[in-house]
Amino acid sequence: MKAVRLEKGGRPELHEVPTPSDLKSDQLLLKLEMTGICYRDLLTVDGFFPNTKYPITLGHEIAGTVEKVGENVTDFRVGDRVVSLIYEPCGECEDCLAGRENLCRRKKTFGEDIDGSYAEFVRVSQRSLVKVPVGVSPEGAAISACVTGMLLHAYRRASLKEGETVLVTGAGGGVGVHAVQIAKALGCRVIASTTSHWKSTGIRDSGADEVIENSTSLSAEVKKLTSGRGADVVLESVGTPTLSESLRSLAWGGRMVVVGNVNPKPTEMSLGLIILRENAIFGSVSSTRKEVQEALEMTAQHKIHPVIHAVLPLERAGEGHDIMRNRGSLGRVLLKP
Repeated sequence: MKAVRLEKGGRPELHEVPTPSDLKSDQLLLKLEMTGICYRDLLTVDGFFPNTKYPITLGHEIAGTVEKVGENVTDFRVGDRVVSLIYEPCGECEDCLAGRENLCRRKKTFGEDIDGSYAEFVRVSQRSLVKVPVGVSPEGAAISACVTGMLLHAYRRASLKEGETVLVTGAGGGVGVHAVQIAKALGCRVIASTTSHWKSTGIRDSGADEVIENSTSLSAEVKKLTSGRGADVVLESVGTPTLSESLRSLAWGGRMVVVGNVNPKPTEMSLGLIILRENAIFGSVSSTRKEVQEALEMTAQHKIHPVIHAVLPLERAGEGHDIMRNRGSLGRVLLKP
């Protein structure tokens, strides 16, 4: 089969590799329908995840059909359309048993610990899988774990309530534009921030009530749009470059949830803002099977509409990475094996 592989210190390259054949009793072989390119993949290529097991097949956004099942697989059969979490949980620890698989300390992440989804086939555990409802496109399925399900998890971390005002940073990216959609679907007012003027129309089409472009003082613009109050919740998808202004954009008692960081370097923040205004900052990692299932149901009900910039073949994965590095996408870039 074809797979995009990464050697330590190298660049992603397309190879012919054996199709996985040795399934454990609880594993399945999936034929990939579609997979997404995540900024985390770029960080893996750049060496920011030092525990990556090289050589590795990149990718962790998995949507496909069941091709083969292990002898102890009971909930899935050949031909089922499924999506996977971006990791394999152990299924036995306290967090897994409580439905918090994303916090499993023994989980194995696709594209870092185990071979991932930039391939024609991928081997997965039944513990990772969720069936795809009727009416969900391959594109909607592919983004359900790392994007839409992850965003539902993030908004829950921030205790988002209907009627609140949400600021979404990086709103033209593959995460940000869907964060706008989901916040609107949850009944909120959405202020979106972008550094790309050409993305503004698409961001508004996704439901943003206001779009702030290329602002040198994001917090001042947010305060102006909220009569001085600020945003109840900030969905921070950019990280270090916008973190300080995002924090200053919060209302008293407001909450920030951080889901991404395009520049993984140490940053500084004003503790006084957190203390004196009783602001809170939450980290948010990935999604659970329950949240992926909910995201798929929202997609089937047309509450979520996948925004896809391009669908490329595997051999153009490097081009997809370049598009993302250069902020050249409105929405997600996908690969179709």
